[in-house]
Order: sequence, then structure tokens, then C-alpha cells
Amino acid sequence: MAEPSLNFVHNGLRSTSKLVVLSLVAVALLLLDNRYDVVKISRNYIGTALYPLQWLAMQPVNAVSNSMVFFEKQQNLSNENRMLKAQNAQLKLQISQLDVQLKSVVSLDHLSQLQKAALPQAQVAQIVSNDANPLADRFIIDKGSHHQIRQGDAVSDEHGLIGQITSVQPLSSEVTLITSSNTVIPAMVMRTGVRTLIYGRSGSLDLRYFPANASLMRDDLLVTSGMDSIYPAGIPIATVTQVQSGNGSPYYRVQIEPVAQLHNSNFVLVIPQKHGQTAHYSADVAVTNPPSANHD
Repeated sequence: MAEPSLNFVHNGLRSTSKLVVLSLVAVALLLLDNRYDVVKISRNYIGTALYPLQWLAMQPVNAVSNSMVFFEKQQNLSNENRMLKAQNAQLKLQISQLDVQLKSVVSLDHLSQLQKAALPQAQVAQIVSNDANPLADRFIIDKGSHHQIRQGDAVSDEHGLIGQITSVQPLSSEVTLITSSNTVIPAMVMRTGVRTLIYGRSGSLDLRYFPANASLMRDDLLVTSGMDSIYPAGIPIATVTQVQSGNGSPYYRVQIEPVAQLHNSNFVLVIPQKHGQTAHYSADVAVTNPPSANHD
């Protein structure tokens, strides 16, 4: 009995033969397509039937292409966002710098106008150094003895009195703020003309011993009285923010706030003393007959 063959290779058409057969079939289809409409209609039906397969075959390609386009757009948007943020930060910095410069120009312009209108002998000076402590009562300006600055000269900004020259060098001077505890300023109430004294109080101002029988109201403006050789009359010093009377005291309890920008000014006006005298008021000499009780 013959055994079955174990050969797994089936004899078939060779590759060359397959090519010849497929070429003949293609030529035959081309000839039939040109001569018979039935073949054209059959081709359309076959194309329609095969379209879903073509669509499915193209989906991976389309997905990869769309993903590449999406990630490219995201990268472009991210780059544009970073660039816009950088430009925005730069513009904000420029605006801030321009704002500071504008404020300085406005302040300098106001001081120049004040100097020309009312204080022709005063000099505009720039603050070149502030103490690191924001509550410090001194700063340095860029004018000194070479500019005829003298110890005791008054210093103001465009809003009001800031302080007094307490030390003079050839090219710079030290200014002590009116809030220094050693400062006493002859003043008067602008509305009524009642004279008084304003005391520095280690960072603030104090109006002591103002008699309760005199008129004093909230928002009253206190100005220099001119009753000394240092401060010309009429320079704003402070405004009244709170007034209390009663409790059997002959004096008001008063809170006042300076009108000058003590720690925010860039330029100041140095006002020469009335008679060129060097003088400095302190709490020890300004009050001729102070009451025995301290009114704090």
C-alpha cells in the first residue's frame, strides 16, 4: 500500500506566469470597459462597495496626520503664549518706569512753578539717599554749601513742609523731617489765624496745648505762622483729622497728619531763612511757658 506524500509544497503557477495572466486580464478589462457600459456600471458598484474598506484603511493615516498637525499647533501656541507673556512683562515694566518718571516730572514741575511764583530764592534739590528704615527721620539731598544751602533752611515738597536742613556739606545736605522728636514748628490755623506750636513725635506730629475755647475743626489746615526766622508764613504743615474736647481739660485732644509726602518725594524745595540766620527749634526752647502736665 502506497504511503501518502509528505511534500507540503503545492505545485502552482510561477510568478512569471501569474504576471502574464494578470496582464491579460487587465487588458481584457480595459477593452471591455471601453466597449460595454455594463462593465462601467459594474466598476462603479464595485468601487462603491469597496469605499468603506478604503475609508477604514485611510483612518490610521489620517489619525497620524491630524495628530501631527494638532501637536504642531499646540507647540506653536505654547511658543506664542510664552512670547506674549514675555512681551507683556516687558510692557508692564516699561509702563511702571514711565509712571515713575512721569510722577517725578510732575513733582519737579510743580516745585519749579512754586519756586517761580512764590519762592524765587528757593532751590530745587533731589533726594539722593534715604535711610533703610522707612520710619527714619532724615535723608540726604544733592545740594550743599556750594549752592548757598545753610543749616536751618526749611525744606518742603509741592504739598507742604517736610523738614529742615540740619547738616551741610559742600555738595550735599542732611534734612531732618518735621516728625523728628526734636522739632517744634510755630504754626497757625489757616481758617481762624489762631497761633500754636506743632511738635514732632518720633514719626508723627502732635498738636499740644491748643485751648478748648478756640475754634478748631476737623480738616482744618495748619500752616507756618512766620513767627520765627526759619519758616516763611503760609507753608502747609498738617491737617486736623480728629478733635475732641471736654473731660474737664482746658485743651483739645487733637490728631493731625502731615500734608507733605515725607517718605515718597523725589524732589524738594530748599527755602532760605528769612534773614539768613542759622536757627533750629527744639522742644527745649520753643515753648516759653508750657503747662506742667504733658498732654499725650
